[in-house]
Amino acid sequence: MKKAIKTYNNFLPYIENSFKYDINNGIIEGTNTLIKCIKRISFGYRDFKHFKTRILLIKGHIIYTN
Repeated sequence: MKKAIKTYNNFLPYIENSFKYDINNGIIEGTNTLIKCIKRISFGYRDFKHFKTRILLIKGHIIYTN
């Protein structure tokens, strides 16, 4: 129990900041997961440019037109 209280006291400023500011890293974590998924599905790209283009297409930063 003492260890739990010590840990709580050590992280108390960070816990207070999480309630004070409405900022988190959820968007970045989602993007990282998407990139890992693309890498897993694609079996590797020969050119980094194609890999980057695929990520941007899926994220909606590039619009593909025929």
